[in-house]
Amino acid sequence: MAWRLVPATVVLILLRIALGSNGPTVSRSATVPRLPSQSFQSNVASSLDTILSKLEANHRELTSSISEMTRVARETQMEMTDLQEDMELLLGQMYKPSCQEIAQDQHEGVAWETNKASVGVFTVKPPKYRPTEVRCEIERGAVGWTVMLSRTNGIELFNRTYKEYQEGFGHPTGDYWIGNDFLHRLTTWKPHQLRVVMEDWDGQKTWAQYNRFRVAGPEDSYRITIEQFEADSAAGDGMEIHNGMLFSTYDRDDDNNKDGNCAQLFGGGGGWWYNNCYHVLPTGRYRSSGGMEYGGVAWYPWRSVKHSLKAISLLLRRSSP
Repeated sequence: MAWRLVPATVVLILLRIALGSNGPTVSRSATVPRLPSQSFQSNVASSLDTILSKLEANHRELTSSISEMTRVARETQMEMTDLQEDMELLLGQMYKPSCQEIAQDQHEGVAWETNKASVGVFTVKPPKYRPTEVRCEIERGAVGWTVMLSRTNGIELFNRTYKEYQEGFGHPTGDYWIGNDFLHRLTTWKPHQLRVVMEDWDGQKTWAQYNRFRVAGPEDSYRITIEQFEADSAAGDGMEIHNGMLFSTYDRDDDNNKDGNCAQLFGGGGGWWYNNCYHVLPTGRYRSSGGMEYGGVAWYPWRSVKHSLKAISLLLRRSSP
């Protein structure tokens, strides 16, 4: 006969008949899991309470530790501030803030000769700035000028980066730039004058003076304020168009020239307070034989803006009270 699939229930019934009453009983019931007892639930709840209590205690401890650390950090900061102020005071007693104070001290000293003029390198420390070597030009009497820039021979290159102009470069005994951070600290400490002394290749010399000179901080790109031009200055007011300008270098363009970077286009790479672009450029390319090209060491209107000078110095002095 032909085999067919038999339903499972029919198979079970046939097995029971074949095995008889003594055969094993096939159970189709499922076992239902028992719910946790009341005591088990209580134990779990107790354990969770214990864990929560420990977490809360740890949180309180951590909060207390943070408060203590904050208090200690605050006290340490105050102590460091006091220490810094003490150091500032100590260094302030060791070093004078500028060449003007050095000249006054020498003038008051027993060994000082009233009619003596001298040039030398001294360490000064403007308020909130590090001790720095500078060139001092001390005139007859208690008059001392701090040299911020000197160009005499072209050995020192002035096509420098913004950062180099910030920090200063060169050495006070030769060509050098004193540094924009130094200028900011010095000229915002007390009002200062600027004197410019220059020489041409034919031996002619001249000067210009401004009775207000100030350099802002890095947050304002060392903006220059240069005003109160001395009317009897022989060189003419070359800095008028530079007043209020930001400091620019070949790697940072803050000038007013819309056609490009003045330091790159016309300035020989030297950093300066360019406008659009310049009348005065003490930091221009030094040309040992003068010449008539843009980008040299220039002071207009004393000479053409293309005319390169032999020497130029920029000197600072604290204004009279």
